[in-house]
Amino acid sequence: MSETIQRLKKVVLVLSKNGLTSLLCKYGFAHYLPFFKRKEVEIPTDLPERIRKSMEELGGGYIKLGQLLSVKPELVPHEYCQEFSKLQDQVKPESTENIIKVIEQEFKKPAKEIFKQINIKPIGSASVAQVHKARLKNGKLVAVKIQRLNIENEFKSDIKIIKFIAHKLQKHIHENINPVLIAEEFEQYTKQELDFTVEASHIDEIHKQNKLKEIIIPKVFWEQTTKKILTMQYLDGKQTSELDEKDKKYVAETIITAALEQLIQGNVLHADLHPGNILLLKNKKIGLIDFGQTGHFTPKTRTLAVQLYLAIIERNTTKIAETILQYANPSSNTNINQFKEQIENTFIDWIDTTPKKQSIMQLAYQLFVIATQNQIRLPSGTILIGKGLMTAEATAKQLYPAFDIIKFSQPRISKLLKEEKTPQKIINRFKERSTLLATALTELPTKALDTLDKLNREGVMLNLTDDKFRHLGKDINFSSNRLSYALISSSLILAAALMIDIGPTIGTYSMISTVSLGFASLFALALLMSIHKEHHPVHDKH
Repeated sequence: MSETIQRLKKVVLVLSKNGLTSLLCKYGFAHYLPFFKRKEVEIPTDLPERIRKSMEELGGGYIKLGQLLSVKPELVPHEYCQEFSKLQDQVKPESTENIIKVIEQEFKKPAKEIFKQINIKPIGSASVAQVHKARLKNGKLVAVKIQRLNIENEFKSDIKIIKFIAHKLQKHIHENINPVLIAEEFEQYTKQELDFTVEASHIDEIHKQNKLKEIIIPKVFWEQTTKKILTMQYLDGKQTSELDEKDKKYVAETIITAALEQLIQGNVLHADLHPGNILLLKNKKIGLIDFGQTGHFTPKTRTLAVQLYLAIIERNTTKIAETILQYANPSSNTNINQFKEQIENTFIDWIDTTPKKQSIMQLAYQLFVIATQNQIRLPSGTILIGKGLMTAEATAKQLYPAFDIIKFSQPRISKLLKEEKTPQKIINRFKERSTLLATALTELPTKALDTLDKLNREGVMLNLTDDKFRHLGKDINFSSNRLSYALISSSLILAAALMIDIGPTIGTYSMISTVSLGFASLFALALLMSIHKEHHPVHDKH
């Protein structure tokens, strides 16, 4: 407990040092300051910058908190998101002794039994971990990301303090900021951040979905990977700062192509494609590294991003607003007219900028931020996807300032969308949905029995009058028939999908699948005819 209080005092002193004494006194932290510093002065206007500098000085959990909030405009105002995105996470390397200790604690054996050689000097060093070049026992060259000794305990201590501060602030802040919710989200975020198997899984996912021969995603060595150690293929290449103009143009075009492919044909995106995470390898291959920030998304998120892109290209502000509203969920407090007006004003400002400065990804990100500010809930992963695409575009323009991303991306997006509509892609999606349907049908009897059991225990009272409900029995009978048609049709479709590759065949199509789909069509037709006849005076005398 005394260590936590000492750490809290350090946090307060760092905030005071960066000119935030007035806020500390205002929100009840004055007694943690020396008496001579307890003086209120005017609250500074550059609060986001001062808080960001304090986070950098405190390091550890506070840097990670800032990085989390930089992609959470629903939790903090936009100006804080922008400022926190500048956070620098570079610290002094951990000692060799501590690094070896972590390896041996994780594998329960000497480090030399895992790695033939480990370079003492790290390739990179950050607040949570550092990366070393090493060699496996079989001679393969690898990059090993090793968690700092005791960093998990330090994070736990930081989370305690952040929660304490959040509850104190909650009593005073009455704006659209919820400090306690921020602390809770951060606690969940750190659990993933400190588990390197999560990042390893992200690398594997992107590796499997990558179709571009120009892009190299490092292979994960799972036998040498644990919660605190991530071992992956070492990529030896040039940094983007070492490239000539021709190579810079090539890298810029390729990373945008890769980002678009990840968005349209995958379900996970590298959300931190800044120049430091890109290498030009031999044979003109491009290696991507550092998968700490990746965005997972659903088909709904993908459709929102693509439709929004198309609406921006068409310069249709009405369609832009309607697209966001179609795929997002406005709250009861959302002022739709105000939202549409803000969208229009933002788009006009974007159009008025010079073409060289126009950033379509930055505009999309701004539109997502406006949505969250108007209490419109976006599909999962939207903000991080927007930030990832914006980072990729900014990197491309930094490498090749004359890059016209709109002209470059239009034909590639059209090509990728066409590929998504190929028969095989449709069949694959159909199989996925059929599996979900099969699962739902499997659970149906259990759920029905649970419901009947509940009715048997608790009972149900209905007050029906004959003039209104005399046709109830007949309606139930009709509904039962329709449900039977639907279940049989669905089962036949599921069977057809699962047996699509099983012979005998008619041409290139499975005979069993074809027959199953034929019968499914008959039952589906019967269902549609039954629905069509409902409320028709000839067939329905209700």
